[in-house]
Amino acid sequence: MQQNFIKLLLPAFIVFILVTILCMALPNLWDSYGINHTVVAVCNLLLFILSAVILSMHFKAVKNPNPNVFSASVMGSTVLKLFVLGIATVIYLVIAGKEKSILAIVVGMILYVVYTVLDVKSALLLNKKQ
Repeated sequence: MQQNFIKLLLPAFIVFILVTILCMALPNLWDSYGINHTVVAVCNLLLFILSAVILSMHFKAVKNPNPNVFSASVMGSTVLKLFVLGIATVIYLVIAGKEKSILAIVVGMILYVVYTVLDVKSALLLNKKQ
């Protein structure tokens, strides 16, 4: 089971590593476009942690004999991720004040879509195997 977990989390881990490398290796490039690379890196970390938690939720849901539990898990995880990112965005906007980077929030939204697609794909593969 742990091997399946790692195998299904691997695409999200690859995205996490690539975005982290881009944020750390090219901070001046991000800043030249008006994108706060630190905000993007934190958003990326938050999304990766949420993906790992959500995948563990999917593993528990797949074991349930009621098929509705798995569908609720997939839909609920998407909403959970959306709410957590929404709250994080509001906190960032309040703390940053006039120094806010709207483009960093847009990049975070794009990362949300990428991680959501990877999570749903992993959930479907998990359901297919079970």
